[in-house]
Amino acid sequence: MTVLEALATRYERQVQAGQAPMPGFAPAQISFTLVIGRDGSYVTTDDERGGDGKKARPRVILAPAPPKRTVAIASGAFWDKTSYVLGATAVDPAISVAKQARNAERLVKEHAAFRARHEAMLGETNDEGCLALLAFLREWSSDRFEALRYASEMLDQGIAFRLEGDRGFLHERAAARSALLAEAAGVVAAAEAICLVTGTSAPVARLHPSIKGVPGAQSAGAALVSFNLDAFTSYGHVQGANAPVSEAAAFAYTTALNGLLAPSGSDAAGKPRFANRVRFGDITTVFWAEHGSAETLMREMLGGREEEEEEEPDAVPAASERTEAVKLRDVIGRLKDGVPLDEAGAGAGIDPGTRTYVLGLSPNAARLSVRFWIEQELAAFARHFQQHWLDLEIQPRPPFWPPPAWALLRELAPQRKLEDIPPHLGGEVMRAIMNGTPYPRTLLAQTVMRIRADRDQTDMRSGRTLEKVSTLRVAILKACLARMYRNGQIREDVPVSEDSKASNVAYQLGRLFAVLERLQGAALGQRNATVRDRFYASASARPALVFPSLIRNARNHSKAVRVKAGAGLAEWFENQIGDTLPSSVESFPKTLPLEEQGRFALGYYHRREAFRRKKDTPPELEAATADESAADEG
Repeated sequence: MTVLEALATRYERQVQAGQAPMPGFAPAQISFTLVIGRDGSYVTTDDERGGDGKKARPRVILAPAPPKRTVAIASGAFWDKTSYVLGATAVDPAISVAKQARNAERLVKEHAAFRARHEAMLGETNDEGCLALLAFLREWSSDRFEALRYASEMLDQGIAFRLEGDRGFLHERAAARSALLAEAAGVVAAAEAICLVTGTSAPVARLHPSIKGVPGAQSAGAALVSFNLDAFTSYGHVQGANAPVSEAAAFAYTTALNGLLAPSGSDAAGKPRFANRVRFGDITTVFWAEHGSAETLMREMLGGREEEEEEEPDAVPAASERTEAVKLRDVIGRLKDGVPLDEAGAGAGIDPGTRTYVLGLSPNAARLSVRFWIEQELAAFARHFQQHWLDLEIQPRPPFWPPPAWALLRELAPQRKLEDIPPHLGGEVMRAIMNGTPYPRTLLAQTVMRIRADRDQTDMRSGRTLEKVSTLRVAILKACLARMYRNGQIREDVPVSEDSKASNVAYQLGRLFAVLERLQGAALGQRNATVRDRFYASASARPALVFPSLIRNARNHSKAVRVKAGAGLAEWFENQIGDTLPSSVESFPKTLPLEEQGRFALGYYHRREAFRRKKDTPPELEAATADESAADEG
């Protein structure tokens, strides 16, 4: 099934359930409503915005779909921004006088277009609401704008109409809907062709409605299907005729996609929540399923909340919803423990055969690029994520497990800034996870590079220390190596927890490096620059160049520990070094390839964390490194 076909099918299901707008209508952001009397006089202005204070946001309602505007003037129906509805807009004093004059001329034309469309559409109506709107437009003058309530706040916002005494909007009246349908029927019919979505002959959409809600795309919306240059013309076909999609199918797929991208609500702070959208770097991932409960499971596996959102508790569900919510949480918990979906969801009414759909979009100027499109059963979707979590498995685990994909990608960005996640990597990683294929090699390379290049830093928001060799970065390396081993790309598997008897030289050298770092701490206390800060990058890539000098320094550090803490601790460190040291100095590898640098980081992490948990370490070590341990905990 193609992307457009799947989206159109979702729209049809929503129509059957009474959850989709009628053709010609779409979600619109309305900030204010002009209340008019039956004689067309202005009564008042209602503020439709939600939220509090400076975070007030427009109300999203179903209204006549806005026209697709480029540079041409095109009026909306029954609502629009103030330049069309009232002939008023904010003036930018920074632009030249000549441009201000041109903008003023255009403003007059925009308001005239709004009035002309309604004169043509409502000229034969007898409805008192529609007649009131005509009377208002005929008598209105933009000179009166400043006298309106909320005048300064209304500028360039979405404005709708309401008849005095009515609760609904003017466009919701039956006469208004009939006028819209009559207007659409009077438009010159488009040429018919075989629709690529439905397979039937129907009028072809010349321009497809815009898609809104993809971060990074134009605020006015972007096109998923668009032909706007002569170079795109094929065999004389112009614009939408190059890829014929019927007007009905174009409306259906864009309505469904815009609904998936739209906020489903907001939190206590007014921040929008998204039920069917998760971001991974520059990728906006839209997902849906044949049943709503499956979508809840998909969201949790894909990463839960948006990456920008704080970890705040969700709103308490209504009493009627709590039983279902508890069942789904239990299913999710069992999935994370590795229980197959058919067993985990047996008591919750989860159908493993439910079809799931995942669409990855990225902005590309006025268009949207499809990064990936994956259609599979819910059982396969869950199985692929469980395999991903198994590949990531590492001991000790971080406090939250399994980590969402966006948290992994954040580890690959300079200074861990979400906006700096390497382009295209998010799409490649998500495709590998959901298809069960090997991770892109760039994931391994980028993780090794970030470990080598970074220094420990302090998270300004939480105050925690973000280490260069962090748990998530090592988990990524371990996952890449585990999947490469399973696919026959490397010969040796990777351990989940510390393996002191591992035969891999790079892994043991990583453990050795952690011992040398801890020995330095025991001998010299807390330092501004440790062995890790100065030598990790070179030690992990060119061991033969660095380790001989590190071993010589270790002898001096051992002498210092012998004086400071006694012979017992010094001998313990010497035994640790002996257990991981190659049989001869000449056996240090000259270089380590990328995969072995990943094993080096894994060995270092396992041994370092064993020290921190004081596992199998003498009590003298805690006293000798008290100041360093305090720094680690901070």
